[in-house]
Amino acid sequence: MAETRVAVIGGQADILRAAASYGLDTVLFHAPGKAGPESVKLCERVVDVDLLDEEAIAAEVREAHAERPFRRVLTLTEPGLVPAARLNAELGLGGNSPRTAVLLKDKSAMRGLLDSVGLSPVRHRMVRGAAQLAAFVAGLGGPAIVKPPDHGGSADVHRVEGPADAARVWREVERGGRGRMLAEEYLEGPEVSLEAFSYEGRHTVVAITDKLLGPRFIEFGQAVPAALTPQLAAECTELTERLLDSVGLTEGPTHTELKLTPAGPRILESHNRTGGDSIPELVRLTYGVDLIRLAVGVPLGLTAWDHTAPPPVGGAAVRFIAAEPGTVTAVEVPRTLRDGVSLDLKAEPGLVVPPLTWSVDRVCGEVVATGRSAAEAVGRCELTLQDIRVVTAPAGTGAHRVEGER
Repeated sequence: MAETRVAVIGGQADILRAAASYGLDTVLFHAPGKAGPESVKLCERVVDVDLLDEEAIAAEVREAHAERPFRRVLTLTEPGLVPAARLNAELGLGGNSPRTAVLLKDKSAMRGLLDSVGLSPVRHRMVRGAAQLAAFVAGLGGPAIVKPPDHGGSADVHRVEGPADAARVWREVERGGRGRMLAEEYLEGPEVSLEAFSYEGRHTVVAITDKLLGPRFIEFGQAVPAALTPQLAAECTELTERLLDSVGLTEGPTHTELKLTPAGPRILESHNRTGGDSIPELVRLTYGVDLIRLAVGVPLGLTAWDHTAPPPVGGAAVRFIAAEPGTVTAVEVPRTLRDGVSLDLKAEPGLVVPPLTWSVDRVCGEVVATGRSAAEAVGRCELTLQDIRVVTAPAGTGAHRVEGER
C-alpha cells in the first residue's frame, strides 16, 4: 500500500490514471453510478455521494480522512472545486484558498473583483426577471449574453438582441429552472482559451487554444496552438496572469477563456482546472506537457515543474461529431483513418441523441488529429468528419441521414 493517500472528488478516469502512475492510494467520491469500470479499478474504493451536496461531500471525506489521512483533496471537475478547496483548508492540506475557488466558480463575484482592480472591463449585472434584463440591455445599446453565474459547459447561455427580446429569453431561462442570471454585454470577436499551470504563485501559460463555437455558444472544436500574432498572444498571456494573481491562485492547472474584441482581449471566465473537450490531450500532443499529471504530482512533490512552457511541435485539434436529435439507427465510419487521426466513436444504434442545449449533449463522439500545424490538424479532422454518417430516427418520423460534419 502506498504511503501517500489522496481523495478525488468526481471527474473522469484521467486524474485517477495520473494518481496511479505515482503509486498513490486513491479514494474517489463520486455521484452514484457515475464511476466507470476503469475508475473503480484505479481506486482503493469509491464512495457514493451527491456532488451537488457540499456538506455530504465534506462529511464523507472527513470520515475517510479520520481512518487514514489524505495528503490532498484533488479534483478536476467543476462541482468539486469549491468543496476540495474548503476541505484542504479545513484539514491543513494546502492548495488554493477557498476564496480563490469561489471567485473562479462564481462568475458574478469574479466580475466584481475585476471591476475593483480595473481589469478587463465588461458591463454586467445580475438580473432576476425579464424587466431587469430588458433594462440592462436597453442601457447597453446593443446585444447581451445571459448565463448562469455558477455553471459551465455553455449550459443555459442565451443571446439577447435587445430590450424587446428579454421576455422571450427569460421564458427560456425559467424553463431551465433558473431565477437569477448574469447578464453581460455581448463581446464581438473570436474566442480562445489559455491553458496554464501555476506553482508557488507563479503562472505559466503552456498553450493558447482556438475554439469553434456552434449553436448556443457550445464548443464543437478546439485547436492548438491558436493562430495569434506574437503581440496578441503576449497580451492574452499578460491578461491571464493578472487575472490569476487577482484571484490569489497559487497552484495547479487553469483554463481561462478570452474574447478577442476590437478593443483588445477580454476575460469571459476562468476555472482552476484543466479545460474540457480533450484540451489536455491536445496540449500533451503538441507541447509534451501533461497538465493532468502535473496537477497531481507537483503539489505533492512527486514531480518537478520548472515554470517553462516548451515550444509546440506541430499542432493538434478535436472536432465533435454532430447528429440530429433522435435515436441512432445506423452509423457509417471510414474503413481506415488518415495518418495522425484517432476516432472516439460513441454513436451506435439505440443511442439517444438529445437536443443540443449544452456540451454534455454532444454524445456521438469526437475526432482528434495531429499535424505539422494546427491548420493541418483541423483539416484532417474535417476530412474525417465528412466520411462519418450518423442516421437518427426522430419520434414520429422516418429515419434520416445526418452528416457528422457540422
